Amino acid sequence: MPTDLREVAKLSQPSLKVSSESKPQSVARAIQHVMREASTAPSVTAIGPAAINQAVKAIAIARRQAHAEGTADITVKPIFESGLRDGSNVALVLDKAEARVSEAAADDESALSAKASTDAFKLAGAIAGRMRESQRASILVKGPVPVLVAVKAIAKAQEYVANDFNLAFTAALVDRENKDLRNAPTSTFTQFSILALPSAAKAA
Repeated sequence: MPTDLREVAKLSQPSLKVSSESKPQSVARAIQHVMREASTAPSVTAIGPAAINQAVKAIAIARRQAHAEGTADITVKPIFESGLRDGSNVALVLDKAEARVSEAAADDESALSAKASTDAFKLAGAIAGRMRESQRASILVKGPVPVLVAVKAIAKAQEYVANDFNLAFTAALVDRENKDLRNAPTSTFTQFSILALPSAAKAA
């Protein structure tokens, strides 16, 4: 990740690179700085499950801080640089929302889930179905590979609904019981709340 954030903020398309070793808190501070100083929100690029997991955590932390400061919310659009099936090189394109975005409740029992073995394309179909039905969907995951699966599924679902609307998501870190483990203590999950935005194709 670039060390001189002032130079990053001056770019027409500012971008922050995240690795598996990046600290989410540090990346979150960098995101906040660029969003304050730049004319456009940055994209956060990452390659591989571990790096993408750190990037999503950082975005969730930056978003939580934005809420605390009463500033704009943060939405995300995932763009994969190579094929969705095997690729894991993603640009998480951030955008400033003028008002706080309505998201799924932390205890939403209807949330979709993803595991390391989940087929991202099948999950994408489920997301697309829910978005067409109610324009609301959420995914609750834990761990780097499930986070990658969820991000891929959202990107693929965009292809399915492109004629109707554009998809973006918000990220949040929520404490939930792990239903896969008996008597497990509460642990932190990543919650994706998926949003429907106006489609350029439909507007045309």
